[in-house]
Amino acid sequence: MKRRSLFSLAALLCLASVFAATGCGGGGGDGTNPRDPGASSVVAARATLAPDSNVQVLVQWAAPLDVSVQRIVEYQIFRDGERIGAVGKTGREFRDTTTKEDFVFQRIENDGTNLVASSDKHSPLRPGTSVRYQVHVLFQRIEASGVTTFTESVLNSPGVLSTPLVRSTLTSITPQATEALVRFPKREDANQYQVEVSAFADFRNKTVRGPVAVTSNEGLITIPWPADSKAGN
Repeated sequence: MKRRSLFSLAALLCLASVFAATGCGGGGGDGTNPRDPGASSVVAARATLAPDSNVQVLVQWAAPLDVSVQRIVEYQIFRDGERIGAVGKTGREFRDTTTKEDFVFQRIENDGTNLVASSDKHSPLRPGTSVRYQVHVLFQRIEASGVTTFTESVLNSPGVLSTPLVRSTLTSITPQATEALVRFPKREDANQYQVEVSAFADFRNKTVRGPVAVTSNEGLITIPWPADSKAGN
């Protein structure tokens, strides 16, 4: 399987998002019966870069419409089945990074009657490797008997895929009358490259050139470049 290395340009020079995917969960319920929530929940995962230019995947979700926010305890984020973080009831996003960090989450015990604060370690994200994300909602439920219990449900199943970008370096960018020449060194772990140009740091709107195959030690891609462009535009 071919691996692809990608550059992106924003403002003067910036690497940014590459892959994005969305998924939705199923189910139904209002938090007062055994049915799972999630019928209106949407989860998206977008490969991008943090403000410090480190690789990350931004996971975002909508709150389930069939569980009141008052009953939600927290959201827990899983990568390939591994819990990697938790956010509070009002949270709607999580940033998966290449750093290893501790985090605290709530664990259900005693048949759902108790919550216990637990800790775990966020494993590092591996650039270039496709992963699948799920978001779980932990919420309070009132049984028919009147007993209050806690339960956990998946907002999106089987999960949403994303591939963290592989950062590449640029040798030079040479503006000409109507285009610019982008030169870059070949990586040993990649044989396809593309350049992304955007005026937005999150690359929600962008122009893509490539992918191109590179067999020599240096690659070359041309990108649109108006004659009156200046650094920072």
